[in-house]
Amino acid sequence: MQDFRLLRMSDVNESIRTSQAAVWFKDSLVVGTGRAPLGFMGRYTARQGPKALAGEGAFGSLRPDTGAREEDGAQVWRFVPATGRWTLAYSSPLVTGRDGQRRARDRSIRAACVHRAQCDATPTLYLGVGSLERQVVFLRSEDGEYFEECAEHGFGLGDVDVPSVRSIVGLDGSLYSTPVGKNFERGMFDDNLTDYPIVFEAKDPRGGWRPVSEAGFGDPENLSINELAVMDGCLYAATINKRGFQIWKAKPEGKPPYPWRRILADGAWRGAVSSFPSVMSVFNGALYVGGTLQRQGRGGRDRFGPFAAEMLRIHPDDTWDLVAGTPRFTPHGLKRPISGMLGGFDDRFTHVFWRMAEYDGWLYIGTAGWKWMPTYLRDRADLSEAQLHALREETARRRDGEFSLWRTQDGVGWHAVTRTGFSGGNPHNYGIRELVSTPVGLFVLPTNKFGARGGGGIEIWWGKPRRS
Repeated sequence: MQDFRLLRMSDVNESIRTSQAAVWFKDSLVVGTGRAPLGFMGRYTARQGPKALAGEGAFGSLRPDTGAREEDGAQVWRFVPATGRWTLAYSSPLVTGRDGQRRARDRSIRAACVHRAQCDATPTLYLGVGSLERQVVFLRSEDGEYFEECAEHGFGLGDVDVPSVRSIVGLDGSLYSTPVGKNFERGMFDDNLTDYPIVFEAKDPRGGWRPVSEAGFGDPENLSINELAVMDGCLYAATINKRGFQIWKAKPEGKPPYPWRRILADGAWRGAVSSFPSVMSVFNGALYVGGTLQRQGRGGRDRFGPFAAEMLRIHPDDTWDLVAGTPRFTPHGLKRPISGMLGGFDDRFTHVFWRMAEYDGWLYIGTAGWKWMPTYLRDRADLSEAQLHALREETARRRDGEFSLWRTQDGVGWHAVTRTGFSGGNPHNYGIRELVSTPVGLFVLPTNKFGARGGGGIEIWWGKPRRS
């Protein structure tokens, strides 16, 4: 058990409400931030169609993104616990938009990885930077203080719509990543979808990405590769699929594309309500996977919720356990939750298992809930008035700033660190977006509905072991 205290930050731009990528590097906490990173990307440009991509230097939409000034863009901040000092290590460059106005190019730092690629003398920090309008940019740093921009944008695919990445992993001197997001012809929740569901590899991430998988692994219903992980010398990839997420595995040997093999399908045979793989993390020689249903806006399947998040555990021999979720028959036999708990750790309003980290022999997992955005309370002709009333009452019992943090030593017995967020936290927090394990403690980064201008803003909580 740990005591958590709020770590103060200053000078962060007021649009920022979360971090989607944070990492420990060179005795410091490196925190990537972004401009309204959970809002629309290029909401105006989305209506213009793909032809708006044409033209050199055509950066920026004709109106800015949600809740920010034109000049507010992605930043990277560095915290040194030994001195207690914060420094700004990177800020989005300003570029000229089609209307002649100057605005930030970068929207959000969305992925981070420390790895020694074949081109590196020492382990190096790599960041994936989402674009407001154009293509994903990769940054690298050897010291966490100075960042250089890698030459190749957008995986070298040309002038196409690949604005972001969600995951970067390293294995045997190579980096692996995959495009996510759309800026053009997008819907409300397209941050995780792509026209290019391909795993890319770079032996020199400064330039030279190459595809190492078929698009969607040959399945046109795989809409994105949302998570990547490395275990036992193999790559694991998790896809978004309306029938239920899939898990694919490959050993990166020989000439690409590598021989990928599907080991799980149909959301581990839960079906469409586990279409979205939310997290993958290795602990004690097994791969833990979260599955959920992404919110979809009006008319989506989420209006029939809430559907509790599930957790799986995959072993190197491809056998798997249901950690928390609904018992069911599968092609691999009857699966019962080894924790003894249903989805959401017995809380049907736990929407997502969002981030995991190993710290001091424990696996920690942060969640987010349904109640702060109750899409399931509208268009419910399938419920009686009494059922809908009960659902509304249960939703109304939500506490401000509510989220859960759990931990386990074996994947079977789980213990709640908190089920109601942190005392004194911002009331607009609703989930844990980042967990960072370090030699000086566990850092927890909640996500917020608003930037500081709207009464929210980014928070970082520092957990230290209690002194005996």
